[in-house]
This record gives sequence, C-alpha cells and structure tokens, in this order.
Amino acid sequence: MNEGRGDSLQVRHFYQKAKIPLELRPVSGRIGFLKAIQISESQRNSPSVEVWGRNEIQKIERMSRNQRNAFIQDRIRNLPCLILTDGLSYPQDVTKKAKKWRIALFATGLSKSKSKTQLRKLFSSFESPQHILSGGLLHIFRRGVLILGDSGVGKSESALELISRGHLFVSDDVVQIQKDKDGKLIGSAASLSRNFMEIRGLGIINIKKIFGEESICPQTRIDLVIMLKRWKEGKEYDRLGLKFPENQKILGVDVPKISIPVAPGRNIATLIEVACKVFMLKQKGYHAALEITEKLDRALAIR
Repeated sequence: MNEGRGDSLQVRHFYQKAKIPLELRPVSGRIGFLKAIQISESQRNSPSVEVWGRNEIQKIERMSRNQRNAFIQDRIRNLPCLILTDGLSYPQDVTKKAKKWRIALFATGLSKSKSKTQLRKLFSSFESPQHILSGGLLHIFRRGVLILGDSGVGKSESALELISRGHLFVSDDVVQIQKDKDGKLIGSAASLSRNFMEIRGLGIINIKKIFGEESICPQTRIDLVIMLKRWKEGKEYDRLGLKFPENQKILGVDVPKISIPVAPGRNIATLIEVACKVFMLKQKGYHAALEITEKLDRALAIR
C-alpha cells in the first residue's frame, strides 16, 4: 500500500498526515484504518474522503428512519473515511453503520470550508516532488529559516540556543522539503527524527520534552537559507553586504541565501537572528549597505 506517492493511501497514513493541519481526532478508534483512500490524478481535487457539516447533520435529523437509512447508505457505504466538522457529533445511526461497514470516522473543530481547503492542500502535496537536505530548520521571527553548513560548524548548537530564546524548532540534521499547491517550499522533519536533536557531548535530546510543546513547529514555509561557513584566514569577505543575499535553488525555487563565516568566539545564534532581521528589512526595501554608500557618495560630492 502506497503511503502517498501512488494511487492510494491507507487511512492510518492519511490520519498521521492530516491530524495536525485538519485538527482531526478519531471518533471510532482505529476502525477502518486499513482501508485505502484513492488519490489518483483524476481524483486529486475530490478524493474519496467526504466532509460533512451542519447541513448534512440537520438534514439527517429531519428525515424519517427509512429516509435516514437510505441517505446514510448512499453517502457513506463505500467511503474509506468520513470527516465531521464544526465540532459536531455524529448521529447514532451514522456511527452504527460506520462500525458495521468498517468506515473510519473523524471529527474536527474546523469549519467545513476550512476543512475542505486543508484537505485539498494535503492531497495536492502527496504528488509533490520531495527533496532531502542535511541541515536544521527553525521558525524565526515568523520566517522559516533553513540552516546549512559543514559538519561540526555549529548548526545544532546554534539552533539549540535559538530555541532557548523562544524560536520554534522544526527539524535537525534531516529536513524534508516539498512544494505546496502554490509552489512554495514547505519543510518538515522526518518522522523518525521529529522533535529530536543531536548535540555533541549530550547525545540525542528531545526538544519537545525539554522546552515544551510550544517550542515545536511541525512544518514551515522556507523563506531563507543561512549557510554557515568556516572562517578561512586570508580569504576576502564582503564587508558591506552589497552582494547580499545570494540565492539557493531548491526544487527549482530560488530561495534567498545568506552566507555567514564562522570563527571561534562568534555568537552564531545572534548572527542568525540579526541576519533574519536584515533580511526582513530588505524585504521592506531597506538596505543598510546602500544607505551608507549613498551617504558616502553625498559626502564626497560636497567636497
């Protein structure tokens, strides 16, 4: 059974992928979790998952018993799973039939329209190409920041300090990257390493257990790449930042990249924070290097 890249997806795998974006909770335990959801190209925008809201529940409540049974049979008999929105509860007739037919029932507090939007995004991502990078991913100042660099340069240690300052942790060492339906890059952790980080001298640590659930961000759009490079004696570095930033191509998308030379004694976490702030200012049209260059030009013109 394919887990998301072929023509079908087991309900149990669907639940693992959908429980956060759709805020799902299973109503009937693991009943129906081995059924397959069809996600072939022809069904991409309308997969075999039905979403109910207030209209469906109110309609069922107004029906006679025979009408209700016919409606339920017609609507859910061949479904792998059903999602009920708006924090509503399933009618008893639906839960009984679903149990008999081994149909997984889920509920969410999201609205029906929001649930359908999230569902479309989720299914459209299953066929997206995936790219794996060795690095760290954090959510800093509401920006997704991918931290790359040589082994032992201090990526994990600086990420740990950033988390202690209140920034959110997504992934360490292995970052999974996909395109969403809008062509934006979305990064997340591999399932095996989610919430974990390796720190030399401490070994494997669990960020969620140490800093709490509020320190974790399941996934984030990738807005900026920061490349940590070992400082090389005698090498010329751009001191004004006039070439800032570069671009890094990931899955065909150009992502702004800032390269930071790392030398002993430099506070890498602070440099990363400042780099993010400089990037955000540049997005708003402000560039300190250009400002000081313009001031210098004016001063020279007066002379």
